Amino acid sequence: MVAISAVSASFTVYCLANAPLLAQGPDNDADEIQEGAEGRNKKVQTSIIQSLYNSITDSFVKLPVDNEVQGSHSDSDISTTIPKSQDMDQTFNSPWYSELLGVLELLGATLEHSDTNESKSDSRVSLEELAANESDYMSWLTGAKSKLDEVALQVQNQDWSAFTSFSAEEPENASSDDLEQNMESTEEIARARTVKSRILEQISAVQAQLNRQVDEATAALGSAVQNMLPPQLQRPWIAECAQSCIDRDIHPDLLESTSVRVSSDICGQEADFQAKRAEKIRQDFAKFIGVSASSVDVRDIPVIGIAGSGGGFRAMISTLGSYRAMHQAGLAQCVTYDATVSGSSWAIAALHTYANGNPYQALDSVHEAMKTSMFSTSNLSEFVNENDGIAKRVFADIAARYLLSGAKSEDGHSVTQSKDDEMGARELQTGGIQKTATLLDRILGEAARRGHQAVDALLPEKYQTWVSKPQSASVPLTMDELLQAAKSTLRTMSVPPLSVVDLYGALLFRKLIVQHIKVGDDKKSDLVLDPKWVKLSAQRPAVDQASQPMPIYTAVRHFIGTDDNDPDKAQGHQYQWFEFNPYEVGSIDHGAWIPSWAFGRPMVNGREQLKIGEAHFGGIIGAASSAFCASFDAMIMELYMAVPSAVRSAMDPLLDWIEHGTEVSHPIPPYTLYNPFYIGEQLSTSQSDKLAELESKPLLSLMDAGMENNLPFAPLLRPERNVDVIVCLDSSANIEIMPWFARAEAWAGDHGVERWPWGARPWSADPLRPSKAEVKLDQSTLSGTRSVRESVNKRIRDDNIRCVVFDQPVASSPLPRKNGSLPRPITILYIPLLPNAKFRDPDFDPETADFCGTFNDQWTTEQIDLLADLASFNLTQEVSRIRDALKVAYKRKRAHRLYEEGLDA
Repeated sequence: MVAISAVSASFTVYCLANAPLLAQGPDNDADEIQEGAEGRNKKVQTSIIQSLYNSITDSFVKLPVDNEVQGSHSDSDISTTIPKSQDMDQTFNSPWYSELLGVLELLGATLEHSDTNESKSDSRVSLEELAANESDYMSWLTGAKSKLDEVALQVQNQDWSAFTSFSAEEPENASSDDLEQNMESTEEIARARTVKSRILEQISAVQAQLNRQVDEATAALGSAVQNMLPPQLQRPWIAECAQSCIDRDIHPDLLESTSVRVSSDICGQEADFQAKRAEKIRQDFAKFIGVSASSVDVRDIPVIGIAGSGGGFRAMISTLGSYRAMHQAGLAQCVTYDATVSGSSWAIAALHTYANGNPYQALDSVHEAMKTSMFSTSNLSEFVNENDGIAKRVFADIAARYLLSGAKSEDGHSVTQSKDDEMGARELQTGGIQKTATLLDRILGEAARRGHQAVDALLPEKYQTWVSKPQSASVPLTMDELLQAAKSTLRTMSVPPLSVVDLYGALLFRKLIVQHIKVGDDKKSDLVLDPKWVKLSAQRPAVDQASQPMPIYTAVRHFIGTDDNDPDKAQGHQYQWFEFNPYEVGSIDHGAWIPSWAFGRPMVNGREQLKIGEAHFGGIIGAASSAFCASFDAMIMELYMAVPSAVRSAMDPLLDWIEHGTEVSHPIPPYTLYNPFYIGEQLSTSQSDKLAELESKPLLSLMDAGMENNLPFAPLLRPERNVDVIVCLDSSANIEIMPWFARAEAWAGDHGVERWPWGARPWSADPLRPSKAEVKLDQSTLSGTRSVRESVNKRIRDDNIRCVVFDQPVASSPLPRKNGSLPRPITILYIPLLPNAKFRDPDFDPETADFCGTFNDQWTTEQIDLLADLASFNLTQEVSRIRDALKVAYKRKRAHRLYEEGLDA
């Protein structure tokens, strides 16, 4: 019966015994607390202890208890109610009570430790000491909170009988029934339950206070760490960087609302470009093939696409060398598309930004840029310190994504889709937002795409589906506004993680898109960056005017054959092609597209969630060349190709054993952004399984397209582009054993590309460790073509031929014929990067030269000139062969048109 009052009295004794610690509340010594972290920590700790003391004493002392004991309890004679210490050990043996005392002891001991440290330290502490103090304080808070959580759980789980009858005379193993029988009345039971409820309420209040302190401590620790960093890595500088992502001068399209296009066809703007480009190049093409311009009908000019390969800096330099030769010969002026994979994308990016199509200007900048390594921390630090404005442009996207991820984590919401969002998505789809386009739909969609300018192109209705956006997110003016909006709008979305690819892309942009201009004999070069080049869409005006070819940058998404893309469950896998061009970003394999200026905006169910500038061009070229994100299997293959054949034989059984798991495992995460096509797994109405799967994923991860094919055949083989000639500039390593043509042929078969020159192979050697599909292809379609391949191989090696022409199929097509007629085949001009016996240095072989390694980012002027000159020499040697091939393609296209029109050739 006296148990409750005994608990009250004993706890009061404990608190009085610790009076030196508890008496100094948060206001008692505020003037004496120093401004440093230690003083603040002491103040907060004292406040927490005082609060806990007040809460617990209120719970015990002020509760209604037995009248007899309550009458004898007062401040003046409190000792009369205190049991002897030997009785306390026997009486207060409840686990929650012991734990609660332990929390107070922890708090008191920590404060004593803080007092001791404060007396020994100077009030002015170093940044390192400040960060260490904040870290210690954070650990203390976390420990106290964890301990208090345990106490609360134990109190909650206690039976009500734990709050009554703590008499030493109770049997040690007394049951709850026995204890209940000893209770004098139901009134005592209710009183005990009130005690438990009040204790839990007070502990909850202290928990809330600790939670607030944990949040403040987290911010303080982050601030302390930030203060240790150089100014360029501190929050103000990062915020200034990120601000350019919502700068309307750079991103005027922030005022526009975007839409998703679902179609297999090219967009209207690209169709316009094709027509304009044909008119633009008419005279140049006629001059190149040696006919009068008046005799050339623009409908007969073959659509020429350059296919630049991967190969890192070797590919970049050799592509620029080849382009220089094409400019000299007049061929570059006849090109319609510049498609790239990996390293060649850097060359094309330079040509379509500051160089304005001039390979000489691009090579001049490369000469300066390649003098230092982009991975040098000292060079990077010097760049940031001396070029603050440019540095902020270079790292803007990383800064914005960093701040947005922080805003999401501060909000603390779980990443789930709310019920309202699901309902809104259903309304979006069932309410007529997604529908087959009418003429009015296409006009409205095109108007939104062009910023309400005049519509000059409409797509065939049978190909076009639009997802309109009924309402637009507001446009933030400052980063604070953006972050505030992100806290609410992104609460139900997964946040794309920053990866090494983001930093890699920024460093590439700084090295290759920031123009390096040599000034006198000084080792340092001037750096120039037009802010617009941070955007892919900035390359559009030159394409609109048809003054340059349309660039196409590529990447792939690795789909491993399961709903959740779990490598452990993978039954099969495939790489799905995505392309980035100045008009659109989208998937070749899914037929889904979004304007390039809107790529990077978070979208759900066709609706923008946040207005932010388009994804940084550095991130795009980083993703397009992120070979280091390769699967474990691809990494092993790099080693496999580097060892002697005898060692390969020994490795084969091991590779066969581990092959499946390594094909789908990527040790380094790829470039990841918001998926603009995200609808939700349960909400997609797409008739395409591939598109439905893509629409179910909130994030989109992309990597180097060289994982699938080191030559960008896929975007150029799209039937709707009607490309007639593909000029392959192959700077791949291990060039003779790469399966690029076999994989292109397999892709053509899967996508119904009738015009592929079936059986085209430049090399007689079989690929190393070919896939099952490649083996099957060789055994069927290519069974009778080995002699042809060996003949081609001999011409390349023995006859010093550096351009192989494939303009006719040498194997049967796996596709059924349409209307019983043979399709007009695409012409492929294959130009490999090989040594040349007639070159000024006949012994120079890019395959074996150390400085030509894929990832070597520091070259001398002589090395750059040697490789670029070899590429130029090889192409110049083959100009006559290329001219003849284009003339044949022109005559073939003309004859086909006249036949279709019922006219004589």
